Amino acid sequence: MNNSIYKKGLAVVLIIALIVMATLGIKLSVKENEIMYTSSPDMTNNDTVLENAEEELSCIYVDIDGAVNNPGVYEFTKGDRVIDAIDKAGGLKDTAYTKNINKARKLVDGEKIYIFEEGENIVPLNLYNDGSEGKININTATKDNLMSLPGIGEVYAQRIIDYRNGKLFSSIEEIKEVQGIGDKIFEKIKDSITINN
Repeated sequence: MNNSIYKKGLAVVLIIALIVMATLGIKLSVKENEIMYTSSPDMTNNDTVLENAEEELSCIYVDIDGAVNNPGVYEFTKGDRVIDAIDKAGGLKDTAYTKNINKARKLVDGEKIYIFEEGENIVPLNLYNDGSEGKININTATKDNLMSLPGIGEVYAQRIIDYRNGKLFSSIEEIKEVQGIGDKIFEKIKDSITINN
């Protein structure tokens, strides 16, 4: 008799214990889900700030003028190319002269691209500098402009363009990294060249 009462009592205690554990388990899992899906306002703000900073770093502005349908200053993403600028400016006019333009060149923040018209004077040096009158910007100059420098012929001009297509010059001295251009040629051209600031 005592044994059967003991067994019944034990069964009741076990059932109560299971009900309590199940209830606690459900409450804990709900709290865990709440914690997992709640985000701190500070974290959200930090993400927004980081996204904005990345956006600012990747945005560049370029002025495109001359024989395009809609000249003006346009916003681009780092890595965009001259052809993207031409497209954004509504494409080329029928009278555009493009033999002096490298459409595959990457854009530089703050630069001006001028598309000449057929018959227009093709080599105004001041379009390829950073404001220093008469200096050629080695990051944006055409092959013809580069060839106007003392000691720079067609081969060296092409090497300069090939170099900057991979990496823009960060100083005028860096031009000596171009194969064949050493101290001697640099001394001849250093007062005639510049880069974007």
